[in-house]
Amino acid sequence: MSTSDAGAVDALGIDPDTGDAMMVISDDLDWSDPMAHINALQSKIGAYIGFMNSGQLEQHMPEAAGRKRRIAVFQQYEPPGQMMQILDGLGEQLEAFDIAFGYGPLPEGYEQPA
Repeated sequence: MSTSDAGAVDALGIDPDTGDAMMVISDDLDWSDPMAHINALQSKIGAYIGFMNSGQLEQHMPEAAGRKRRIAVFQQYEPPGQMMQILDGLGEQLEAFDIAFGYGPLPEGYEQPA
């Protein structure tokens, strides 16, 4: 899956540590065009909110019913500092919808752009 494919859900699951119903974005874009990258993330996050609000999350994963919802972005490349501020702001906005938000590197860590 890709950040630029806003219509696709990259992964669903239950966080074993928190019990949250988690929707994962696999962010494979580099930050060579930061605004295009942020816009792609915003589009994908908007689609995920629609997926949650329409009841599709529970249809695809019934065990998500009644759980805290969270969107997690796993990034291949480290965002520049100013983009982290924007991502933090997105997280604050999502909290208003009772959706937790987090972002960070893939388990292997960040890659360096070629």
